[in-house]
This record gives sequence, structure tokens and C-alpha cells, in this order.
Amino acid sequence: MLERLVLGGWHDEDIADEMQRELLSVRGAIQRIGLSKARPASFWNRRDDWPDIDTIIVDCLEASLMTVPQVAEHLARIGKRVSVQSVYRRIASMPTEVQNRAKRNGSRRRAAVCSRIKGRRRAA
Repeated sequence: MLERLVLGGWHDEDIADEMQRELLSVRGAIQRIGLSKARPASFWNRRDDWPDIDTIIVDCLEASLMTVPQVAEHLARIGKRVSVQSVYRRIASMPTEVQNRAKRNGSRRRAAVCSRIKGRRRAA
């Protein structure tokens, strides 16, 4: 059953739920029987909705002036879980204008936070 699920492209977490086992025990079993290398190379890059995600990233950066962590949170809220690091990598492959927008949004966010902190210190 484990071999069938692994070769079927299931995530380790889903396999653990299906088999009612701990995640680490499933991962250990996968390694022990040699299936960790049996996954096809395309298994890890199988996401096919990157063009949609790229459009959302650009919209978030340009229209909503979000920072990269905020973009990742927004993507998770709409059901497209992506790590912050993946968003950074996607932005790095985008045009320079988009990269600069992401940097400016981050700078503005940091400046706003610093301003609020200074205001609180003055009020205290």
C-alpha cells in the first residue's frame, strides 16, 4: 500500500493520514524500502498553476502594494499555498519593474512599522 501511494504521487502527510501512522514513521518506511528515490523528478515540480500564481503575485505587488510575506499569506487564503521563499524566487525571475516594486513595498512597510514604534515610544 505504501509503495502504491508513494508512486501515485501522494504527499507524505496524506499517506500518514491514510495509513493512520505518524508522519516520521511513514517517511522512515519510505526511506527504508528505497522509495524516496523512486519518485519521478517531475513529482517535485508538478505544480501547473504557476502562470495563475504569477499573475496574482504581480497584482498583489502592484495594485495592493503588498510585501512578499503578505503575498504568500494572500495566496494561502485563496487556496494556493506557496512558501515565502518560492514567492521570492518567482519575483526574481520576473521583469525588473516587478522586482523593484516588491523592494519598494518592503521598504515602505518597514518605514511604516518604524514610524509606529517611534510614535509609541514618544507617547509612553
